[in-house]
Parts: sequence; C-alpha cells; structure tokens
Amino acid sequence: MNTELILSIVVASATTIYTIITIFQLIESRKVRFQKETPNIVPYLKSTEDHTTMQLFIENFGEGVAKDVQVKFIKDFNRFNKEDSPLSQVGISKNGLNYFPPKYLLKYGLGIMVELNKENHDEKIILEISYKSLNNHKFKNVFELPINQIFGQSYSTPPETYLGQIPYYLKEISKQLKTFNK
Repeated sequence: MNTELILSIVVASATTIYTIITIFQLIESRKVRFQKETPNIVPYLKSTEDHTTMQLFIENFGEGVAKDVQVKFIKDFNRFNKEDSPLSQVGISKNGLNYFPPKYLLKYGLGIMVELNKENHDEKIILEISYKSLNNHKFKNVFELPINQIFGQSYSTPPETYLGQIPYYLKEISKQLKTFNK
C-alpha cells in the first residue's frame, strides 16, 4: 500500500510539473506570435553613400504589417533650407499611409551635410508616429532626432556597399583622368 501511495504522489507531482511547464510554453508561444505580427516603425537619420546629403529614413523593423500610419512633425524641418519644402508636407505626413509592410523604407532628403553642419548644430526633428497592427493593437511613439548626432560618424573609404563604391571609384577615376589631361 505504501508503494501505491508513493507512486500516486509521484504521478500527481509529475502531472502538476508537466501542467506548469505547458502553461509557460503557452505564454511564451503567445509572446512569439505577438512579436511576429507586430510592426515597429522607427525614424532615423543617415547620410547618403557618398556622405554629401543627409536623409530621414522611416522604416518598419517589425515583422508585422502596420496600417493607418500617421506621421506628425511636432518640430518641423525645412528640407534643403527651402521654406516651401517642410517635412510636414511629405506624403506620409500629409496623407498618411494605409499599409506599411515589414522592411518597407521611406527616404526623405534633408539637405547637404556640409551646410547642415554649419547651420543647424542644435536643430532637432521631433515626430510622432502612430499606427495599428492588423489585429488593431494601437502604437504611438514620439521620436527626437538631433541633426548634430549624425556628424562626426566614422565612414569607411571606400564605402562598404557595392552601390556606394560605384560613385566613389568613378570620382577617383575622374581625378586620375584630370591629372592625365594636364
């Protein structure tokens, strides 16, 4: 009888432990599924491959599709120092975007790097991005992008991508041809 009691306790304990582990796996699988369907739209500043122009990128780094995307520029910025070309008038800010798929990227030119470095040391772009996932979870984030953070970054010469290397080497060939002509 003692053996049956011990065996019953062991089976009950194993069943309880198995149930707890199953609950933890269920919770974890829900978190993974939520991550798989969640969009994550982030803006950032970056220079072009030849480091002459600064650009604003808005990219969906998440694995889910965003819908009803709205971008509101809290602190606007005039592109290429033109009063008639503020960021608040670009398509996504003016009209929104119905769907923003994963890995989708929007680029907006801001200005010449040398001019921005001289004129806008303390300038910031502040924007609010709001959107929904396909299952209607709402997301809203405010981003502050200081212009001066992009300056002083180290870049490789020649650029690391093939598309960046093309204009670099074309400039080098042009320099060499000019020295031959003299």
